[in-house]
Amino acid sequence: MCERKMHPLIDSERQKLAKRYRRDERIISVVLHVISVLSILILLIFNLSETLVVFLRSLVEARIFVIFFYFVVLYVVYSIVAFPLNYIASYKIEHKYQFSTQSFKAWFVDWLKSFVVSFILGVIIFEVIYLITIVAQNFWWLWLSIIMIIFSVVLANLFPVLILPLFYKTMPLEDDDLRKKIKEICAKMKIDVKEVFTINLSSKSTKANAAVVGLGNTKRILLGDTFINDYTKSEILSVLAHEITHYHEYHIWWLVLWQSLVTLAMFYVFSLIYPYVYNLAGYEKISDLAAFPLFALIFSILSFFFKPLNSAISRYYEKKADKGTLDLTQNPEGFISVMAKFCNKQLSIAYPHPLIEWYKYSHPSPGKRIKFAEKWQENHKA
Repeated sequence: MCERKMHPLIDSERQKLAKRYRRDERIISVVLHVISVLSILILLIFNLSETLVVFLRSLVEARIFVIFFYFVVLYVVYSIVAFPLNYIASYKIEHKYQFSTQSFKAWFVDWLKSFVVSFILGVIIFEVIYLITIVAQNFWWLWLSIIMIIFSVVLANLFPVLILPLFYKTMPLEDDDLRKKIKEICAKMKIDVKEVFTINLSSKSTKANAAVVGLGNTKRILLGDTFINDYTKSEILSVLAHEITHYHEYHIWWLVLWQSLVTLAMFYVFSLIYPYVYNLAGYEKISDLAAFPLFALIFSILSFFFKPLNSAISRYYEKKADKGTLDLTQNPEGFISVMAKFCNKQLSIAYPHPLIEWYKYSHPSPGKRIKFAEKWQENHKA
């Protein structure tokens, strides 16, 4: 069935390889989720969480330090347990399919950086959760929602200048002709972008990417050097026009709004569910640190059920951005070509199972995006 639908620009043999690649990724993802659930059950069944809290309280009195060291123990132990799977997923599999260009040493340095960055962000979130839940016992879910929303916006603003430079080098785009064309699109869409940067993706991968990142004064266009090397200017402009359309039509802020409402809904549902689950396990208050495994389990289950909604909202705006791209560039051939290349070069699955696309895809599948561009082209024939 998929073979009959395959677009002529998409290599059917590469699609077979893409399915194997995604299958390998999926296996690791499932195993990681199983490990996470087992870790939670072990902490609860063997009363290890309660024991750890009691032990930490015997060492330090201040709640803020008890929270800190509790997080440190769980984070470090889980990171060690998950390390082999992370190694397989981001190093072995990426090398197997000839994507990664990193040595093991370079990969490990990046892993350590991610470990530290995730630790810092995790500590902040963890401290906020268990300090807010004791200060605002009735409306903790509302305050946590608001704080998480603010935190995500601030992080998006700081990402290009604080986190990205830890992993990649950026420099102003040297191709004057391409920079001029990009800035013409920005001017046409009334997007104020100070500079166009290249990012050295080739230092880690053969995959190509481009994006408009940051918020406010940190907003900038990033263009992977792999994109410049392996794609035509027409294809590059199609991808960048897509990202620029997001900004022009305020999709980023609309997504922030929708995500904020979803976050608020999740925390509210959580506030309704947790008393029953906590009581079954012998806990009374949401602020009970030893009950964190239950907190994580409930939140994971809610995230699982809310994910299709998040995916659908994202796909809606991605489709609007695709239309904006075609209206702006008037070049459906470039758009179709780059979608096909993503499938052939980066092993994106052109025609995923509808259920999988519905549940997890943040963008319409490449096959649907190509079909959309062909329909646009048909409707705009002179």
